[in-house]
Amino acid sequence: MADKIKVGVIGLGRISSLHLPAYKPESNINAELVSICDSSRKKRKNIAAEYHIDSNHVYKDYKDLLSDNTIDAVEILTPHHLHHEMTIQAAKSGKHISLQKVPAMTLSEMDDMINVTKSNDVKFRVFENFRFYEPYMKTMELIQNGVIGEVDRVDYSMLGGISLLGSWSVPLMAWKWRISEKSNYRSPNVWDDGYHKHSIIAWFLPDKIESVLAWQGAYRIKGVIPVDTPTVIIYSCKNKSKYGVWNISMHDHVPMKNKYYGCDEFVKVVGSKGLIMIPGCTGSLYEGCEDGGIKEGVHWVGKNGVWKSDLNVDTDWASSFLNCSRAFIEGIRNDTEIPLIPEEARYILKIGLAILSSVRNGFREVKLKEIKDGIIKGHNYIEPSVGETEDIEKDTKISKDTEQDDIENGT
Repeated sequence: MADKIKVGVIGLGRISSLHLPAYKPESNINAELVSICDSSRKKRKNIAAEYHIDSNHVYKDYKDLLSDNTIDAVEILTPHHLHHEMTIQAAKSGKHISLQKVPAMTLSEMDDMINVTKSNDVKFRVFENFRFYEPYMKTMELIQNGVIGEVDRVDYSMLGGISLLGSWSVPLMAWKWRISEKSNYRSPNVWDDGYHKHSIIAWFLPDKIESVLAWQGAYRIKGVIPVDTPTVIIYSCKNKSKYGVWNISMHDHVPMKNKYYGCDEFVKVVGSKGLIMIPGCTGSLYEGCEDGGIKEGVHWVGKNGVWKSDLNVDTDWASSFLNCSRAFIEGIRNDTEIPLIPEEARYILKIGLAILSSVRNGFREVKLKEIKDGIIKGHNYIEPSVGETEDIEKDTKISKDTEQDDIENGT
């Protein structure tokens, strides 16, 4: 293999601004970005110029990129309903694959991807940067070292705002594919971003999650776009004393400054001998908490009651993307497994499908073994309202051309 792994990226949407910097020389991950693909001419032009990509390796059609024999590996950063076909084609073209979450819309799609990548002998992992966020990595180290005993409970809280003191600009129309049934099960929080949260809760718990139970309220962005918050989810292991909770809400205004999406998190892990607290992740809610306020990092207390903190871990969310990309490249180079391995990614996918099954079937408890492929449609199943999509398109003035552009350009 060449000295540097040559990478192509499919999809140059919002999230690509955190993926692409890994391939700058200063990142030192022994790889280079040699090809890009996107439906937007403007994005192709701008990224090609910034990363000095030869125009002969800039594509509008992802199949043309996959035919480029100079490429060793691809990152797929497109909406979820496109992942299955793109991953299958990438595997058949002999490319190693890093696939943005959520990997698939159903278990059968995921199984197809696993089988085809194995039969074509290419690396396949799902990009789950939260497991490469240093405070969470430190937390896992403390758990594995028995500092707080066996984990009994994981509390994950997420706070989001439409108006903040500062955050990424995400156009209203960019929500269109996120609230699409076809692309995202109308669940930008619980299904899309939720994959990260299900992953971390499952990672910290000592046993496999056996069942989930969800409750969901109602909130509309600017009074127009319905989103899947507030939501509370309980994740239960076979031993019901081991569980996790994710509580998420979105509000008109939250007074915090963020460099990225308009949200932030707080995690508490309770064990048999102590507990760990991790304030912050995506955002900077705790910035300025200087008068006795909590600081970003990892804080823990063991059986002896002595509190300790690690404030030297890198709390910049962007660093988790670099760490995750580095793992991909090193896994290719050293021929080792790369997190999330496909089987683990499938398990997290199954959790997400069980949660949506709970939401759409009267908020009942759903066991993971009930999930055979997609969302369960029981006798209490609530079909998402079709009319709301038409109202959203009219109220936000999203054209069909814009919709197609957003769908192809990814997150």
